[in-house]
Amino acid sequence: TDMIKDTFFSFSRFGKLCRKEILENWKLYVLQLLVMYLIMAIILIWYSYTDYSSFNILTKTNDLNVHIFTLVFWMWSWWAFMCLGTSFAFKTMKCKTGRITMLMIPATVFEKFFFRWLVYVLILPLLIFLSIWLADYTRVLFYSAIYSEIPFIEVTDFKHFVGQGDGGYSLCHSWKDGSLLILLNVYIQSLFLLGSIVWPKNSFIKTLISIVLVAFLYNWGVVAFTRFSENSTLSTLILFFFKWGYILFPILTIINWTLTYFRLKESEVIHRI
Repeated sequence: TDMIKDTFFSFSRFGKLCRKEILENWKLYVLQLLVMYLIMAIILIWYSYTDYSSFNILTKTNDLNVHIFTLVFWMWSWWAFMCLGTSFAFKTMKCKTGRITMLMIPATVFEKFFFRWLVYVLILPLLIFLSIWLADYTRVLFYSAIYSEIPFIEVTDFKHFVGQGDGGYSLCHSWKDGSLLILLNVYIQSLFLLGSIVWPKNSFIKTLISIVLVAFLYNWGVVAFTRFSENSTLSTLILFFFKWGYILFPILTIINWTLTYFRLKESEVIHRI
């Protein structure tokens, strides 16, 4: 314990922590990946049915609708699974046994926090992308077997997350818009990460209600202010986010991560006492 008190971060100790967490929870991680893939595959196959079943060789030449839906669905899945998954980051803290178990792990508070940060902020988005990519291939294999006469059943090209300058389909016009969307996603996720340590029980619901309430009160305030102002405050706010979001969202995200770390540190000190 003296070694832990004196050291903020140790690669060897962090490696042991990662190994312990993965060995204990790998079945849960695989199950979560499988569930994400199945949900995405079922929804993509369900949506594509209308497009392929109404195929007419004279009128249909591509499955553009399916590709656009896949990109939009990927983004909504990213929001849903990132926020839902992150709200379980500190689920072990919701009961006394879990808190004691967390406390007894031979690692510093920062190492415990950093492990969860890696899992939910870096690895989870990659797993969500892997799930949608596999689901998209499943859609192609499924409908290529059923509708072999349709010549254009193709996989979605995910580089069209941003416009490629060819006039084709895209989710965002440019990398400027795309990066702002990513920063917004990461910021909202950081709220759920903070919520998972503030409210270990029913974290997702409580964080979601808090965000909705704040948004509602803010919107009510904007509407009330607009009555006394000639300018549209809402449109001014949207322009403000497009202009300053690149600086604002990273700062707010880092603040949330820092608060999460200190809240975890504080809870460990309380439980030691």
